[in-house]
Amino acid sequence: MSIRLEIFQSLWAMEDLPWRGAPWTLEQQLDQLVGENFDGVAVDLGARGKPDADVLASLLRDRPLQTAVFAFLRDDSDLDAALRYAETIGADRMVVCGCVFDPDDVKVVETVHRWHRRSSAAGVAMQLETHRNTLTDDMRRTTRLLQDLDDDVNLAIDLSHYVAGSEIPVTPTPEIEQHLEALFARAESVQGRIATRCQVQIPLGFPQHREWEELFTGWWTRAFTAVLERRAREASDAPVMFCTELGTTPYAITDRDGIELSDRWADALTLRDRAVAAFAEATDHTTTITSRGASR
Repeated sequence: MSIRLEIFQSLWAMEDLPWRGAPWTLEQQLDQLVGENFDGVAVDLGARGKPDADVLASLLRDRPLQTAVFAFLRDDSDLDAALRYAETIGADRMVVCGCVFDPDDVKVVETVHRWHRRSSAAGVAMQLETHRNTLTDDMRRTTRLLQDLDDDVNLAIDLSHYVAGSEIPVTPTPEIEQHLEALFARAESVQGRIATRCQVQIPLGFPQHREWEELFTGWWTRAFTAVLERRAREASDAPVMFCTELGTTPYAITDRDGIELSDRWADALTLRDRAVAAFAEATDHTTTITSRGASR
């Protein structure tokens, strides 16, 4: 059974590109993705450059790109709008940042379950993103919520938010490692951004960032391994999504003149290649484990 890694790019991450040049039009953004063999495009409905759904749908008809929707949901009406957008552009998956802050975990879990059921009924596979200032903003609360969430409610893993938001050290403590394992066990997709405990998005290739780049790449391998092991248990060959999501300003660090420190498009291609290598490593590891189990 062969499982594919599907590489998506966030349209939000295409804003203000190319570096030091006139911004690409929406058509040019999509053509860049096709030219670099991306599998799909993700639309962040909260982005300032979010395209009109009908316009995007029209442009996608002649381009071999799958689609996903990323949405911040405060209530059911936000979900309605996100599902309408997904239907228009033909998206079959949605990453949700739940802006529900009730201190009662029972109410939060009920809301997530309702959104998950409604998305599934609409033919859209919903994932919860690990994201600051949402119901998953605290790693410890998230792992607690997972104990009450149905097993089919899984996560879009973006650990940049936890590293910066909780100031996770480059050598995580054993307690943090336990939480990471619980998160990976419910991983469904991975997002590509590298953080330090002081910055949520750093440019690549700086010597002072090397250990953070290595840490995140190792986490991606662990997350992919967890997904593939679950696929094996479920006898599923469903693909796995990796989305490069290097945001425009203010995520991207700038110099005194407001110019970004690095070329985000070049960095996105680098992250894509690292994800492919991490997935290959995870596949080899999972195949080895499966083979050993089958020989017993």
